[in-house]
Amino acid sequence: MSLKRSASQSGDFTIPPVGPAPHPAAVKSAPRKDAQDGDIKSIQRICHLVASREHGELEKHVADLSRWQAHNTNAQVSVIAHPRYQNTLDQKVNFIPLNTDRSRHHPTLIWRLANHIRAGGFQIAHGHGSKSAQLLAAVQKYTDARQVITRHNVRHPRDKLASAFDARIAVSRSAVANSRLDWNIIPNGIEVKWQASAPLDLQLSPEPKALVAARLIRLRGTEPLLQALNQVSGVQLIILGDGPEKNALEQQSRELKLDKRVIFVGRTDKASAFLRTADLLVILSRNESPPYALAEALQNRCPVIASREGDAEDYVPPEYLLDNLDPAHLAKKLRFALTNKDRLHKDFSTAFERAANELSLDNTARAIWRVYAQLVS
Repeated sequence: MSLKRSASQSGDFTIPPVGPAPHPAAVKSAPRKDAQDGDIKSIQRICHLVASREHGELEKHVADLSRWQAHNTNAQVSVIAHPRYQNTLDQKVNFIPLNTDRSRHHPTLIWRLANHIRAGGFQIAHGHGSKSAQLLAAVQKYTDARQVITRHNVRHPRDKLASAFDARIAVSRSAVANSRLDWNIIPNGIEVKWQASAPLDLQLSPEPKALVAARLIRLRGTEPLLQALNQVSGVQLIILGDGPEKNALEQQSRELKLDKRVIFVGRTDKASAFLRTADLLVILSRNESPPYALAEALQNRCPVIASREGDAEDYVPPEYLLDNLDPAHLAKKLRFALTNKDRLHKDFSTAFERAANELSLDNTARAIWRVYAQLVS
């Protein structure tokens, strides 16, 4: 008997609410962190599809989620992705290589994806991002897996495509603000390993320290932050991450005579240690999905100033939200946040506690599992 449902049946179920604020009527709430053992055991074979070219937050989410599922359920968990992602996955996750660099309309890519899903006998096929969604839609008539998609941003907000799936997940309300469909809002959670607090391999000044942790691309807004730093004395800036704009940002730092106050660390596995050392994390993303850095900072009890994107206002106090990325506005926010550290931590005390409860990997993964369980029950 086929497990496949028609599009008109998809996504129509009720689950207990969770989350920081009421959602619009068109958006369903995420499940609570109370999945029963019966739910865990009811699903035996899952595959995740990644069709992107980056090594960013979407890919980290899939690696974290598949690892949690492989270690905390009885399911056989597979990831279908380009071979470059194999070494990012846990050893318990079955990797299925597929050259996803081809066009999303390439017949060979669609044919091979359909064969992988059929051969795996998957109950759930979970696509992440726009290209994955389009590929899963293309193989629907050839496979019996129940299909789930996760929208990480609104770069391609296509309800016509999304309506074809059995269940839809979005990482923030803002990612589906213009959608008329039912969505499960499940923020990306992280796993903080407190015991892994390795010492930092650099000398830091006693000055207040602001931190940026992001891929260095224009979308992240790091350039105006350097201009803002030029207007704020006595603050050191630490930049974690790499990307195509790194050389330009280093050059800008030298031109502004900030090279002694700005440290470019590059990619590091010590983000938590930096967050515990920093006085403030600065998030300037123009993207609509909530960055992992927000969850990681709050779980490490590091205050944040952030753009109003990706539902950051659900966790960040209003005084620390950015209205724009004008350097003068950024400088004003930096001065306000860093002139009184006792007030800063007091203002964030509630956010720290909420993040510990709501933005954990365990909470996110269990919420997603409840979505799966509704589809195969």
